[in-house]
Parts: sequence; C-alpha cells; structure tokens
Amino acid sequence: MGYIVRQSIRTVKLTNNEAEYEAMIAGLELAKSLGTEVIEAKCDCFLVMNQVNGMFEVKEERMRRYLDKLQVTLHRFMEWTLQHVPYDQNSEVDALANLGSSVDDDEFNSGIAVQLMKSVVEEGHDEINLTSLTWEWRNKYIDYLKTRKLPSDPKESIALCTKATRFILFENGILFRRTFYVLLAIYLGPEDTEYVLREVHEGTCGNHSGIESLVRKIIRVGYCWIDMEKDAKDFMQKCDECQRYDLMIHQPEELLHSVLSPWPFMK
Repeated sequence: MGYIVRQSIRTVKLTNNEAEYEAMIAGLELAKSLGTEVIEAKCDCFLVMNQVNGMFEVKEERMRRYLDKLQVTLHRFMEWTLQHVPYDQNSEVDALANLGSSVDDDEFNSGIAVQLMKSVVEEGHDEINLTSLTWEWRNKYIDYLKTRKLPSDPKESIALCTKATRFILFENGILFRRTFYVLLAIYLGPEDTEYVLREVHEGTCGNHSGIESLVRKIIRVGYCWIDMEKDAKDFMQKCDECQRYDLMIHQPEELLHSVLSPWPFMK
C-alpha cells in the first residue's frame, strides 16, 4: 500500500539556506524511519543542491556542518538521488512551509504542524524524534505509555491519564485500544484509515453498508481510530455506487411559500 506523508515543520530562527538543510534532513530521517532504502529527494534551493552534489564550495563553518550532517544522512540509504525542482513547480511544499510559519504555538499538539526545538547542528542536539515528525492522534498515548511523562497543564495530565487506561502498547510498537465490540482493536494512524475503509466498505466482504454499520463492522474486524464516524461519512460521500444507488427523494425542490386563507377552513 502506498500513501503520501505530508508534514509541516517549524524550526528555530534560521536563514533560508539553513532552513532548507533542516527540512531536507528531517524529511530524510522520516523516510528512513519508514523503512525506505532507495530515495529520490527533491529541493527547490539551487545553492543547497549544488553544495550537496559538490558543485559549489561551502565556506561558512555552520553551513559545512549542515552539509556534513546531510551527507551522513543520505549515505544511510542504499541508493539516493537529489534533483532540483523549480519554484513554480513546488507549490504544495510552499503551502506546507507557510502552514508551519502561520500556526499558533498552542496548535502544535493538535497535529497541524511539528516544532523542532533545536537545530540539527547545535551542540548537545538530540536525535530527531521520529514520532514527532509524523504527529498524529496516537503519538500522545504512545509517548505517555513509553515514558510516563505528563504535560505541564494539570487538566491535560488528568485527561491523558484517564484516556490512556483504554490503550495498551505492545513491544512491537503497535497500539491497541479496548472497545465494547472486541477486547482489543488496533488503533490506526491516518495513513491506514482510508485503506481499511475501502476494504471493509467495498472489498471482498463489503456490501456498501451505511455509516453506522460500516463503523461497527470495522471495529468487529479489529480496527479503530479517532473520528471514525466522520471519516466513514466522508468516504461514503465519495463512493460512486453509494451515491448512485442511494435512496432518492422524488419530491422536487421548491421554495416555501405562504398559504393565504380569506376565512377559516377555506383550505
């Protein structure tokens, strides 16, 4: 199964070229954590691309450290290529960059964007938290079950402790949730939900059931995630057969109009 992972990242204050290096290194770390061995990286910064390929000389010490870090990361792959993408063909990446710079600080834990607190070339910098690079609804439970670290806000701590009792984290990193229909259901991330919806709804055992029936069937199969009802509704609205053969309202659309009666019981 193939899917696209889109991630918006905010870093500390950097120059444009430093930000390009930070984004490139973070993306490569994310790709490596997903098990990628062959990668085709693309960059819209002509200077960074030529410095990596050895065409341009790096004079500043800090940029040299960025280049060394990026080359070490690239050589962790069996095969890699780096291509230049013109600015006018990179609109989607520009939108993600604008998103990372426009969100408020209190929105970073909501899954909109991820914030890296230190530069990758700073002294004492820890390895990039791969879990935070792919922030999703499971991460706060996984982090808590691994480290038992609570948020600074007392209300958030109480809510997290209460909700975390419903989850179990296995040694292989799979998160399970206790449900009423089955004892344990795999708590899916956003990259797997559409595949499960499609297989259950219209796969081998699918019958294009309704929203509530589809949600219950997914849970009985052994999967669940946050906002299942909303995702199921959105999925069914995009299903051609469900929309084509759904019950139709034969009454024509008409604007409401008042009914006048000169005397009682005339109508």
